[in-house]
Amino acid sequence: MKLTWDESYAQTLLASGERIIRNQRQHWLGLVARWGWGVILIVVGLAVMTASGWVGGDGFFGTVHTILLLGGIVVVLAGLANLLLGYFRWENDRDVVTTRRIIQTQGFINRNAADTSLEKINDAVMEQGAIARILGYGTLDVMTASASGIQKMRFLTTPVEFKRDIMDAKHELEMGVASGRFADAPLRAAPVVTDSPMGSREPQAQPQAPYAPAPAPVAPQAPAAPADDPTETLAKLAALRDSGAITPEEYEAKKEELLRRI
Repeated sequence: MKLTWDESYAQTLLASGERIIRNQRQHWLGLVARWGWGVILIVVGLAVMTASGWVGGDGFFGTVHTILLLGGIVVVLAGLANLLLGYFRWENDRDVVTTRRIIQTQGFINRNAADTSLEKINDAVMEQGAIARILGYGTLDVMTASASGIQKMRFLTTPVEFKRDIMDAKHELEMGVASGRFADAPLRAAPVVTDSPMGSREPQAQPQAPYAPAPAPVAPQAPAAPADDPTETLAKLAALRDSGAITPEEYEAKKEELLRRI
């Protein structure tokens, strides 16, 4: 699908992995509201031009006639310019819901984009009177934790669907964070080596290694007890034999067993 200029501008504001859920302009009554001063100027200019026809003759009255006629033409042209500028602004102003935030783009030549993260939204209050329901528009007051960002969205087309998309996107974002689906996103871009204008190859920023807890210290093992000295063991057995604790036969049996181990 071919995108218009204002829709493609909204695409340039997206972050990595972010996608647009709803992208729409204001209701046509928003255009009528922008045309207020233009209509007034045209009416005043036509009235002045009509009044110039009542003044005629030569001399002073002829000069007044010319001034009123030229003034009325200038005022009418200014009103037409206001109508044309208001139309282009209405055509290019957009209310956008993405998977991460709400974006409002405004302006025709000088563009202005204000956004509010979905995670900061506490509630969205919709105002829609009887006439607004019949004509299909409404006002959405987005309540956030901070004073900055989008506060009130006027002449919003399909306000019920717009609010539902905001709440669904906010819920999906919270569930993704809770389940850890967004935890694996890299903190920095992968390292890329590019050619510099001078011809040398310059490494880009290195990726930050993920945090890993330090391994627990390992307790040192106690050294194994050294084996008994055979000579000392024989001396102990001899002392036991001489004291009568063991018999000479038992001494000889232990002595042979000890000699076999050596």
